[in-house]
Amino acid sequence: MPGRIIRELLQSVKAEVENIDAIKAKKVVIGLGYTAVQLSTEHVGLCYTFSSEIAPNCCQIWKKAGTLAGSQAIKIAELSLSWDLSEAVVGVAALNALSQLAIEKNLNRYTIAEGDLIDQIKIKPSDTVALVGNIHPFVPKIMEKTRNIFILERNPRLREANVFPDTAAEEIIPQATVAIITGTALANGTIDRLLELSKNAKEVALVGPTASMLPDPLFKHGVTIIGSIKITDNEKILQVVSEGGGTPSFKNVCKQITIRPKQN
Repeated sequence: MPGRIIRELLQSVKAEVENIDAIKAKKVVIGLGYTAVQLSTEHVGLCYTFSSEIAPNCCQIWKKAGTLAGSQAIKIAELSLSWDLSEAVVGVAALNALSQLAIEKNLNRYTIAEGDLIDQIKIKPSDTVALVGNIHPFVPKIMEKTRNIFILERNPRLREANVFPDTAAEEIIPQATVAIITGTALANGTIDRLLELSKNAKEVALVGPTASMLPDPLFKHGVTIIGSIKITDNEKILQVVSEGGGTPSFKNVCKQITIRPKQN
């Protein structure tokens, strides 16, 4: 079962969202790029689908297809605790959707800004950056600030020259002064260890649509900034997901935002 951070996120959402048991899943879309859960409140949450890692069972990847819509959203969110990746993906998407309700309720706790994450992180030439996930748009922007960049990637198809396998994390991440971690770590059970390895970094970022979580438990475990999205067109993003779209296709249906804890 994934570690304490997902459990703490679930507990926090249950505590923060009013009448959570009455909130249903209105629609669940499992796309090739992302999975989306829309709530009866209309809020939408996303999670990267891991298509290359989810092995189809005959011609299907979800054994209980046809049972999700209409279910309690929190029950679906609890699937985020599963080691079955197909279940965890749907669970994290539901947890992200519920998180939007909690974030809206507690806006005074955060400093939220529009814009790209890399533009809002101070990286000096002397810094060493560990980028967990080969996020192509980030690489040239980081290299404009420092040449000391180590990229880690689990998917062999995305592991180009000078990109290390994720098994090198134990050696590389503790050397980093800036750690930028893909939000997909929330779904595949690696987030706890990655944050432990990042404890020496002055800046720890969690990034991507999958990182659109209630931030407080993440801040507690060392995350200093979250780079996520604010969906501006719920119906359109469901269409994009259902048609196999991914992050590049989200530009017209969401805004990039960053979230930091508000300084007292």
